Amino acid sequence: MENRKKIKIAKLFQAITYWPICYLLKFFVHYKVYGQENLKGLENKAIIFASNHTNFIDGPISAAVMPRYKKELYPKQFFPIRFLALGKYFSPKYLLVALYVWINGSIKVWAGTGQDLNVVLGEAIDALKNNGRLWIYPEGKMSRNGKLQQGRRGVAYLHQQTNVPIVPVAIKDTFRILSLKTLLRTRRVSVYVGKPIYSLGDVSMEDGVAKVMSKIAGLLENRRV
Repeated sequence: MENRKKIKIAKLFQAITYWPICYLLKFFVHYKVYGQENLKGLENKAIIFASNHTNFIDGPISAAVMPRYKKELYPKQFFPIRFLALGKYFSPKYLLVALYVWINGSIKVWAGTGQDLNVVLGEAIDALKNNGRLWIYPEGKMSRNGKLQQGRRGVAYLHQQTNVPIVPVAIKDTFRILSLKTLLRTRRVSVYVGKPIYSLGDVSMEDGVAKVMSKIAGLLENRRV
């Protein structure tokens, strides 16, 4: 019951903030999304979105990626998007961030090596098995230089455990977005949605992750993959 309530709150929050976020993005950074047609047929289905990560605002930007159909007020066939967030951000130490990740329906994960992925990603796996739409940053953390980093095993593990398609996404030009260029509206932010990956093949998790990261890299280079 608590989980259902959490999902309803997240959906309401994302629906309310959808248009303000879209308008702010369009006004300040001329926000554009390419490849929404690749989501056709995935409405109301479990999806693993996997993208690069260079800024805290990537979350709100990601939610604005979803398409609307038949004059919908918001992308109700895709909301809520549930983001995987590091456990430390749920701490009272990060009060405003903790409030945001909670109300946004984020799923807590703990960083580190050598951990049992079934434990670390247990809630995420349950969400996918219940038709959840998850957004994961395979790099595991924000890039410190704006460049795509090596991916971690989580995205491949989620796919292996649930057989849910992975949609690669590239978020361009959000690195150090809090700048004078943004205020002067000379900055451009765009998002490229790739074609769904329905199978990573009979490969190791490392090779599976490499395939996903290669797709994201291609989108960052404006190659439609």
